[in-house]
Amino acid sequence: MGPGPAPPPASCPIHWQPQALAPVFWGVRSVGPGDGAPVDLRIFFPSLDGAVESAPILAGCGRYPLVLLAHGHCHGDPQHFRRWFLIPAFLARSGYVVVVPHLAGNAGGANPSVPEHPDEATLAAVEAWARTGWEHADVLLPPPATGVVGHSFGALVAARYAVGRPVSAYAGLSGRWQDWFGAEPFPLPLLTVPSLLTWGAEEFLVPLPDPQWQAMARPRHRVVFAEGQHWDYLGTDRPPCAPPPTCPGIRGAVADLVTMFLARYLPPELATNLASEVPVDLEPPDLVLTREQEFFAGGFLGGWEALVASGGACGEVAVSQATERLLANRRTRETHSLDHPCAFVDDIALRNRVPVGARPAGFRWCDLCFPARADG
Repeated sequence: MGPGPAPPPASCPIHWQPQALAPVFWGVRSVGPGDGAPVDLRIFFPSLDGAVESAPILAGCGRYPLVLLAHGHCHGDPQHFRRWFLIPAFLARSGYVVVVPHLAGNAGGANPSVPEHPDEATLAAVEAWARTGWEHADVLLPPPATGVVGHSFGALVAARYAVGRPVSAYAGLSGRWQDWFGAEPFPLPLLTVPSLLTWGAEEFLVPLPDPQWQAMARPRHRVVFAEGQHWDYLGTDRPPCAPPPTCPGIRGAVADLVTMFLARYLPPELATNLASEVPVDLEPPDLVLTREQEFFAGGFLGGWEALVASGGACGEVAVSQATERLLANRRTRETHSLDHPCAFVDDIALRNRVPVGARPAGFRWCDLCFPARADG
């Protein structure tokens, strides 16, 4: 067990910064071009007020990462981006600001591999607006504290967006990878950030082939639901393009997994405990909360446990991962990666090499090798 989280500033009305192991409530606003946003979107954020639609943002408790969620294509559902709320709500409760924009390209069925796909530009405009035009932009951590999550066609667009940009984590839910026609480079092997892929084995498309999974950079995580379907992430709130759910419990389980994944690799500013307390299999650990924190924790992180407790009602779940191989230098107290090595790795004496699963307490990243991970 590593050190606990850093204490929040005196301006914080509670005694902790929201994070995946100590949540709060959440709020959401629907905004659009009339409010200065580039497109219609919903923005989710931490709050201490349970009113949701009118809840004020929790500010003064440290800064939050930004997460972009890209929806897929659903014929006959023009406001499909509004279907997505459990994952962004869980993330908002965990100390993230999540933007779910309307993506006209995906809504219209434009293939994500076409050159100059319009939704890539939309995501860029939405990120720029959140960081500079949103009224609460000052609560956001600067780049690269950005995560991208996508479903179906949105998973492909999100992966494309994450390549070559200051992004720190990527999650793709049931990406339609077989629909990548090659007009642009296939993005998965080009990703250099931690990744999470999920899909159902009973989907109408063949899942990502194993060689393509093996070609992805570490750390990478994969979760396959034996009886999962393409739209089960929405539970019983079915869009017109979707058949009845085969396993509504996948909705809550994946919300838990995405929350744990981003907690491990893209934590809020003061949540310095998460890299060591979130397990590598992303299974949510038991929450150890104060009485004050328990007030906010109802209905949080119960989806995965409920799915497991169902005794296989939704079929088997296969979880696998290939974690980043890290090496700590006992002499300099720096942490290096064997999967993204720089010249300094060869200079570490054998007596100073310490294989580790996460950055040890009191150590820092090798900033010359990983400027994107520069501490502080």
